[in-house]
Amino acid sequence: MSKTPKEFLLAPVSGAHPPIRIKAEQTMVGRSPETLIQDANCSRNQVCLKANLEERYVLVKTLGLNPSLLNGVEMERNKGYEAKAGDVIELLPGLHRYTIDLRYETSSGSEAKPPVEVRKESIDTRRTREQKTKEMSGTKRSRHEASPKDDINGSFSAKRAKSTADLAPTVSSDAKPRVSLTPTTQGVWEAVDGKLLHLYTSAGVVASDKIAAYDMDGTLIKTKSGNVFPKSIDDWQIAFPEVPGKLKALHKNGFKLVIFTNQAGIGKGKVRIEDFRQKIEALVRKLSVPIQVFISTGSGKYRKPRTGMWETLCESKNDGVPVDKVRSFYVGDAAGRPEMKKPIKRKKDHSSADRLLALNVGIPFLTPEMHFQNVPDTNWVKPEFDPKDFCDGQGKQPLLAPAGAKLTSGEQEVIIMIGFPGSGKSHFVRQYLAPKGYEIVNRDTLGSWQKCVTSMESAIQRGKSVVIDNMNPDVESRKRYLQAATRANIPVRCFVMDVSYKHARHNNAFRELTDRSHSTIPDMVFNSYKSKFQEPTVKEGYKEIVKVQFVPKFTSPTDEQLYRMFLLEK
Repeated sequence: MSKTPKEFLLAPVSGAHPPIRIKAEQTMVGRSPETLIQDANCSRNQVCLKANLEERYVLVKTLGLNPSLLNGVEMERNKGYEAKAGDVIELLPGLHRYTIDLRYETSSGSEAKPPVEVRKESIDTRRTREQKTKEMSGTKRSRHEASPKDDINGSFSAKRAKSTADLAPTVSSDAKPRVSLTPTTQGVWEAVDGKLLHLYTSAGVVASDKIAAYDMDGTLIKTKSGNVFPKSIDDWQIAFPEVPGKLKALHKNGFKLVIFTNQAGIGKGKVRIEDFRQKIEALVRKLSVPIQVFISTGSGKYRKPRTGMWETLCESKNDGVPVDKVRSFYVGDAAGRPEMKKPIKRKKDHSSADRLLALNVGIPFLTPEMHFQNVPDTNWVKPEFDPKDFCDGQGKQPLLAPAGAKLTSGEQEVIIMIGFPGSGKSHFVRQYLAPKGYEIVNRDTLGSWQKCVTSMESAIQRGKSVVIDNMNPDVESRKRYLQAATRANIPVRCFVMDVSYKHARHNNAFRELTDRSHSTIPDMVFNSYKSKFQEPTVKEGYKEIVKVQFVPKFTSPTDEQLYRMFLLEK
């Protein structure tokens, strides 16, 4: 039987009201009883829509004073844009999202689904087609360029951006056919990598190229008691009334639902994994949708914002189905937002781990308020150290500053290193100074500062230049070496690693993930250095003070990719 377009519908992502039929003459959408929108920023005639069933597109025009978006791109006011089935319209940026749905009918007049050849195409074929669509889009096209042969879900008007508008359940006809994969028949628990990661796959889970991923605490659930941490394993309730409906709608539209949760309390023995399993199973029953749950119990590669849980999902827990990052998203409350008092009082987010995980993975991020209640995102505090920006800036600064500073001296000398643990002192010393004949004195090796002074004096007596490879944060810790050098009439230079607190902690986290022989350095050590640090001055007795830039060295592209990620939660 032949299939012909029947009608275009504008379907609310929230499911708050029935779809609106888009007429061939014109259909106005905005603040009205029909849409249930009461937002004063949304005009009554915010957007004008006209259906063209013959050429299978909808002409969209913004009429309201405030901007509207098509596929995440702002539309110019009073300018027509062509949209197709599956495209997403935001009446206001980040708010009041709708998808365009094209319904078909057979020659007998009964309603039909989109053509079979579109529904059964392979993931690879669809991706190739979508890529071509992205390359073709970006500018407004005339109606004469439209053709029934064009992709049913392509966008005439603008490039498909990684917009939060594109993340909601859509009725796109290119959704992955769920019938091609077999759902799990029962809930299964697994322990991965020495129990550093626990995994629960509930009954009914089906692999998909679209992932709807969530944090758990503060996102899907909150405590009944009102405490930050639950008092017991039963101290929880659904965080937002919209949660169950939203998840069911996503599941219905082909998304695989996934939870990524940090639960260090399990690894520390504060929470029994057996009890936590009961909590997860109770949550899945409460939500009444199939979910796959990843639980990180330690501080290694699986802990957010590190990407171990996501990588495990993509590499071995999605039945071999490649994940489409553009159509996937992550929702979490650890978004790095500062305290807010107006219009709604909200405490400062405890970390940025959820937002940073999404940045590391390369998928769009939404706060729970955005995702469940259409509340726009607020400003967030970006980490002081951005590893990607740092790596991109490599080579733009000389190794030593000020200009003209020399690495070595033509005479016997002592160099006192200063810097956080993880600032690259030892690497710099071994890479640049040891090959030039400098003898290394290190407290980690010798055990005490007294032994360090004795070793330094012995080397000086043998005519060697010496480098003191310790943290040396304050005047007192440096004074002992300056006095010994002065007694021997040997000049002293000071080399300060130009590495911040957050940069040093990032380096330390990277070493822990890539070097199994590296021992963990407690936060207390970093904080102690930070509190004791006194900027060196020539008045202490230095001939010169030199700043040293940190230059990372990677053994593989994989290590460099890891270094470019956010590895700390704040």
